[in-house]
Amino acid sequence: MYILGAAGSGKTQLTQALVDFLRARDQSAASLNLDPGVMDLPYIPDIDVRDYVDIYDIMERYRLGPNGALILAADMIAAHIDDLKRDVEDLKVDYLIIDTPGQLELFAFRASGPLIASTLTDGVKAVVYLFESTFSSDPFNYISNMFLSAAIYSRFLLPQIHVISKSDLVSNEMIEEMLSWYEDEEALENAIESRLTGERYIFTRHLRLSLKDLCSVSALIPVSSKTGLGLTELSAALTRIFTGGEELLI
Repeated sequence: MYILGAAGSGKTQLTQALVDFLRARDQSAASLNLDPGVMDLPYIPDIDVRDYVDIYDIMERYRLGPNGALILAADMIAAHIDDLKRDVEDLKVDYLIIDTPGQLELFAFRASGPLIASTLTDGVKAVVYLFESTFSSDPFNYISNMFLSAAIYSRFLLPQIHVISKSDLVSNEMIEEMLSWYEDEEALENAIESRLTGERYIFTRHLRLSLKDLCSVSALIPVSSKTGLGLTELSAALTRIFTGGEELLI
């Protein structure tokens, strides 16, 4: 499964928390870091793209700045897809949690991203898309995230699970309100009408209507990698996608 979301949405933390959660329940799980530019990780990835693509070597060799090197590195990963695929096959795990680059566009909106996703693993795949809680608590930002997740769906055409990440940073009332936006179109429409005005209101309302039924999303789940909130529900949603509801035991 591919963990995607905007920079700062908590992709790396969720990768670590989810792998630890699955392993603690005797599930066969591993992590893969696909971010060639990350300096420090809070976990030791089972597979690390930095073993094949060195961002600092790219900067020196091609005389690029950090941004240019990251763009080139994202494309260079595709040249090592056979190496990464072999590493994945050697792991022989049931669940592979893939931590994608911090800059979402480097993976989602370059040609190399869908190529990697279609080639790296066989079998069922899914995207876990993160709605960072403090950002998405505004209806305009919530709709913007919905639009971005739809754009990602158009790129990968994989089933999506939406996660409200860092849920411990907002109140329970705010979480409940965001869930109501997901479950009830009228609740979201009311929030848009009461909080937005002018061009922002008109644009957001039209965007909401255009997004209706645009992609298949199986759930919106509040999760905290810090407290463990929602990891059981996220694991269950993933199990339904991957195995039809039956957990894979080692």
